[in-house]
Amino acid sequence: MNIFPLIYCPILLYAFGSYHKAILLYAVMRLVLSPGIPFFNMSGDILILLQFFMDSCIIMLVFIGSTQRRFPLKNAFLVFIFSISISSLMSPLATLFPAIRTTYVSIVPFIFVYLLWRELKTLKDIQFIIKGFMIVFSVAIIYGFLENFNDFANPFMEYKLSLLSSKQEGAWMVLGSEDVGRRRIVSIFDNPLDCGGYAAIAFAFFFYLNVQYKKIWNTPKLFRISFLSGLFFLLLFANSRGAMLYFAISLLFMLDLKTILRLFLFLPFFVILFYGFIAQSIDTIKSIADAENSETIKGSSFAMRVMQLSAVIDILKSNPWIGYGEKAEGYFRAENANVFGLESIWLKLLAKQGIIGVVSYIYMLRSLFKLGLGKSKRYVMGSTVAYIALATASIGGDLYFQLMLLLIAYRLEEIQCQ
Repeated sequence: MNIFPLIYCPILLYAFGSYHKAILLYAVMRLVLSPGIPFFNMSGDILILLQFFMDSCIIMLVFIGSTQRRFPLKNAFLVFIFSISISSLMSPLATLFPAIRTTYVSIVPFIFVYLLWRELKTLKDIQFIIKGFMIVFSVAIIYGFLENFNDFANPFMEYKLSLLSSKQEGAWMVLGSEDVGRRRIVSIFDNPLDCGGYAAIAFAFFFYLNVQYKKIWNTPKLFRISFLSGLFFLLLFANSRGAMLYFAISLLFMLDLKTILRLFLFLPFFVILFYGFIAQSIDTIKSIADAENSETIKGSSFAMRVMQLSAVIDILKSNPWIGYGEKAEGYFRAENANVFGLESIWLKLLAKQGIIGVVSYIYMLRSLFKLGLGKSKRYVMGSTVAYIALATASIGGDLYFQLMLLLIAYRLEEIQCQ
């Protein structure tokens, strides 16, 4: 039995009566659906179809929504969507109809982020979505601890895999295995890389709220400390190098010198108290600089990335400007399974959208970097730089979740200035 329609169809029906609340609720619950499990060809699977259906219906109901306000990322989104569209529609790898379909699927999340922005009207709306994210990640933390201490058993993930019509050997790539180093958790997400990425991105956002807007994040101090600690351990259990980079960079941007000194004084006690957990991740941290010599982390090394980049450049010689469209990843992975891993956003962009895609993505990152207002400046700049590091180092994390949180921070500051 597929439980996901039982969760999402009521939200869709609710949208006819209260589009405003429904889209806020859907933004939160979309994290739970999260069907983007990599390493599988899932073009016909029920979770992909369900999210496609829900996104499309929410978009078609747009006229029920409110009058639009100025969207601060309008130009960046339009440029990037143009890059996706021209690359897919002019791709030599697909006929016109599949190209239109894949283009639509790729731009829908950006449209949804824009629709969410339209519905962030008041502080109550922001508090509603913050509370929703807090509940989802509280569940993820609890489930992650259970998974870590129960020999990495994850019935929820196994259930999601059972819904796939294209299951194949290699599910260890999703669930984690000793074959590729120390085992790692997935929690309620799709793979360890996404779990770590989501935890790091959420930690930065809630830390910003804890420092600047305790009244907006209206919860007891003990809960806030426990929640942030839980996100930190979720990050450690996921054992993702890219997520650890995000965590370190974003935190450094938000901390002042006085707080950093306090943390260093407290750090020895924290390490002693939780040494058993932290020791498991020491090799992961060391492997950021030297993956080849790591005993437990078998991710891509610098030499492997150079080899992959060389393969991308060689492939793009005949189509360097616009790439090969959204179907490029699956096509070239099948042709070059051991070389073309597409484990960095820049490799993905070059293959799918060519040089135009890389330029449009840089323009969007530049727009994100300048999005900070008032108290949010350091958070926005730090998390943007951190996301660049995460996306460069790993395939984990979700750009759309990052976009939502940055826009929530922007809207919060905008309301405070009114």
